[in-house]
Amino acid sequence: MTAALAILAAGGSTRAGVDKVVAELGGRPVLLWSLAAAEAASCFDEILVVAPSDKTAAVAKITGTRVRVIAGGATRTASSWAALDATSADVLAIHDAARPFVPPSLFARCVEIAREKGSAVAGLPLADTVRRANEAGAAVEEVTREGLWSAQTPQAFRRELLLRARERSGDRSFSDDAAAVAAAGLPVQMVMGERRNLKITTLEDLGYARELVDKGLVAIAALQLR
Repeated sequence: MTAALAILAAGGSTRAGVDKVVAELGGRPVLLWSLAAAEAASCFDEILVVAPSDKTAAVAKITGTRVRVIAGGATRTASSWAALDATSADVLAIHDAARPFVPPSLFARCVEIAREKGSAVAGLPLADTVRRANEAGAAVEEVTREGLWSAQTPQAFRRELLLRARERSGDRSFSDDAAAVAAAGLPVQMVMGERRNLKITTLEDLGYARELVDKGLVAIAALQLR
């Protein structure tokens, strides 16, 4: 089975206040960290980067010729469907560019499990107590955390699952690709993710990521990057 990776970099970065995909991290754009990890994983026949339609040329200058940059949609889900249309791979893994510290081994593990079981979604079982609160912020219920996971990316699926999910979802948008597949009544297999696979959402997150790099707690995959 062939495998492709779509790195989603088409978001507006409104909460971060900066374009977090091209923001500097350890001397390189954030996007290149995920790309380096994907190449180091050696499990992909093709890598796509999904960028805003008006920024594909700029992103291509960052990534060079070894990946294909395509235009994304108005929503995260639309960008995933654009990636699905752009490749004929048997397995498609989807990863948020805003998760720069994904280890190569996690890419490889998700692809392997997706080939076997149809899907593989990285995540972590919840460790904290979870409470539901009302609009005023008053706690009204403690939710058992047993069986609850915090989803990450990559999320890998056999092509036929994504095609069926898109057909059944119509024009709906979802928080991630696992949600689209689950909403279609299709199985989603959770896979143990990594604590360091954090997501840069806010400017504070970007500062924390830079601190981790500066302290030598994370490092980019050792490849000859442009």
